[in-house]
Amino acid sequence: MKKYRSKWFRVAVEGATTDGRNIERAWIEDMATTYDRTKYGARIWMEHYRSALPDSPFRAYGDVLAAKAEEVEIDGQKRLALFAQIEPTDDLVNMVNKLKQKIFTSIEI
Repeated sequence: MKKYRSKWFRVAVEGATTDGRNIERAWIEDMATTYDRTKYGARIWMEHYRSALPDSPFRAYGDVLAAKAEEVEIDGQKRLALFAQIEPTDDLVNMVNKLKQKIFTSIEI
């Protein structure tokens, strides 16, 4: 069975976050240029919780395949954004596309 590979989508933008933290431009540049899934892969975790049990709601929901940085314009201001391409599990695809849950992203730096 062929695995689904997502299109590129934005996961973070430099600047203030909704919870009061700040994502620095250099962090995005570094993540985009150094991410190598063969060296250290990133998984997709529900709310950043990790379970050792495969049937837990907090199991892994896929893997990050690649990352890149691109300039975006938000409210007339250019900012650097981090984009990801993922290989989601069927459960994640269902959760997002059919159930309309977990449609916003967050990242771990």
